[in-house]
Amino acid sequence: MARPAVMLRQASSLVAFEQQLPEKVRLSAELIWSSDGWIELSYGILMPASGGIGDLVLPDGLIDGVQPAGQRRDHLWETTCCEAFLAIPGDENYWEINLSPNGDWAVYRFDRYRDGQRNQELDSPPVIRLKRRHHQLRLDARLPLSSWWPAGLCPDMSLTAVLEEKTLGVSHWALRHDQDKADFHRRSTFLKP
Repeated sequence: MARPAVMLRQASSLVAFEQQLPEKVRLSAELIWSSDGWIELSYGILMPASGGIGDLVLPDGLIDGVQPAGQRRDHLWETTCCEAFLAIPGDENYWEINLSPNGDWAVYRFDRYRDGQRNQELDSPPVIRLKRRHHQLRLDARLPLSSWWPAGLCPDMSLTAVLEEKTLGVSHWALRHDQDKADFHRRSTFLKP
């Protein structure tokens, strides 16, 4: 069976907005957009300090592998969460994808900047896989977009994450930041195909 053609691939390091973080924390993210209407997202978190990923606030009951109990949930971005933002080039509409390490997820559609938010229905829920080591966490997700995304159109996009550390609180990670506060919804921070 032939693998679907890759229409867009973006792999990047993410940078924190906050300055008070331990200097060796690293985040990377990758997006693969396939011609079959699926998107694959991968996030790697490296925390070389002695507490490793144990310093992160994470949901209870995590297992390595596919997270079978994930459900659609709101407010995932208030704690450790991997995110992606997708937009139709030249249009005000955009979508926010939230992925929790325990398999919980949300996809929202916006009519314009932070306005008109509503749940985006999916043909099937994302498949979220987790892999942990003492100093590393990797989250991989695959989700269908073909029922609501125009075929053959590559998005403007941004890869982002929120990390909550037990002692330092919440930090905001993105490809880039352009204001005096972290704001993942700003289209000026999206990459264009």
